[in-house]
Amino acid sequence: MSEDSSKNLYDKCNIDTLEMVYGRGYLSAGGDEEVARVLRGFELAGRSVLDLGCGLGGASVTMSRDLGATDIVGFDIDEVVLGRARVLVEENRVDDRVRLILGNPGPLQFADESFDIVYTTAVACHMSDLAGFFREIARVLKPGGWLTGSDWMILEKNQAFHVWDKMLRNRGLNFYFADQAEFNLALESVGFEQIRFNDRTDAFTGFSAESSERVANELMPSLLSSLGEEGYRAFKDWSEVRYAGLKQGGMLYQHLYGKKGKSIQC
Repeated sequence: MSEDSSKNLYDKCNIDTLEMVYGRGYLSAGGDEEVARVLRGFELAGRSVLDLGCGLGGASVTMSRDLGATDIVGFDIDEVVLGRARVLVEENRVDDRVRLILGNPGPLQFADESFDIVYTTAVACHMSDLAGFFREIARVLKPGGWLTGSDWMILEKNQAFHVWDKMLRNRGLNFYFADQAEFNLALESVGFEQIRFNDRTDAFTGFSAESSERVANELMPSLLSSLGEEGYRAFKDWSEVRYAGLKQGGMLYQHLYGKKGKSIQC
């Protein structure tokens, strides 16, 4: 994973806030149902799965508890979120099926051809070298293994996109947004095959509208209490600007898939 990923670490307040909005175990929208949707049609039983950038552990727990996975490695570079993921794994009694590993930014610490499936959520958007990121994933996948997941992509560099991108940068976060064509080229360049995308922008526009409404109304007292007035305003602005980026055609949210081919370049 990119050295720059370390800029996006979370503290307890960040985590509590995002779980309040998105649900236990998640730092972003969609929850258990979106994990199941991404992995629809994939047989997880008996296969080794890497949950790359596992965050608070919601996806790892869902895969093991609901989708039949018995051998999952949840990997993250953030010790705080991984600590919360351990609690979630233990509470759901799936610690015999989920191993959580704290790593460092940079090359993945796993041996070549270690996993049948690599699952990621909103990780590639933090990578300055998209092809390099996918090359590392290809390296740790077994022949015929699959990259699965979802990510933010540019639809059009319009005003809504620029406002969203500038807000993230002004807050010191590293995002390297790319469009679908750039994702496709990066995947092809390292030898992935059967590449496909599933557009979930409409659904995530709906999720963003709902979360913005809850932040402005239902969740306002709790958020004011935990964040203070200035912190609440900043979070409310973030929610609204992200919604505008989707609603006004600046951003896409896509599921993405690629199979490790014989000509993979690791």
